[in-house]
Amino acid sequence: MNTNTKDKEKNKNNLKEKIKLDTSYVNYHNIIDKKLPYKFAYLDEWLLKNSKLLLTETNKYETKTYKTYKTYKRGTIIKVDFGVNLGSEMSQVHFAIVLNNYDNPKNNILTVIPLTSKKSKFNLNLNSLVIDKLIDKIKKELLKIGIKEELDFENKELTIEEKVKIRKLYTLLTYYKSNQKNTYACCSLITTISKTRIFKPINEYDFIGKERCSNEVMNQIDKELIEKFTKNI
Repeated sequence: MNTNTKDKEKNKNNLKEKIKLDTSYVNYHNIIDKKLPYKFAYLDEWLLKNSKLLLTETNKYETKTYKTYKTYKRGTIIKVDFGVNLGSEMSQVHFAIVLNNYDNPKNNILTVIPLTSKKSKFNLNLNSLVIDKLIDKIKKELLKIGIKEELDFENKELTIEEKVKIRKLYTLLTYYKSNQKNTYACCSLITTISKTRIFKPINEYDFIGKERCSNEVMNQIDKELIEKFTKNI
């Protein structure tokens, strides 16, 4: 194949790629213009975020810089952006529980069980055990400084550092209390995700990504997974 033929073939392939991208652009606009609720209302945000994540990944290959990743222990509670997916696949932002028995800094993926506040006969009811544990940890941190939830700490004699810490802990407390509902584990939607989907903690005192579920919760999940995905003999 001569140079001219190669160039023509390359230009032809480039044109096909652009046509596919343009068609995708039109399709996504049509979906967004329909103003559908639920996951579709979040589509524009997810497409923008996903494009940035993919761009970061391509830059990594171009510069040949390979990063290490945070490691997570089994049972760790994380917050994940599942994006916008097909059908009944998990979409949008949800808390999730890490299932990996082992993890390492070079591993970019985790297997997780998404959590939801929506009751379903297909979901495992964990009551409010997951979020309660995060709230309890925050309250314990406040008690270490001698602060009770109802107390107006502005009237106490505290250092500036202590007041800053307390405000940040209250920010976390308010956030997790707003999510303090019955939690259901979507065991049928067990999935593998990239660690780039995981949200960073709200601040340095946030226990998300550090705190692990109790043995009680993990035992319930293990039992449910065995019933759903293994053959009963």
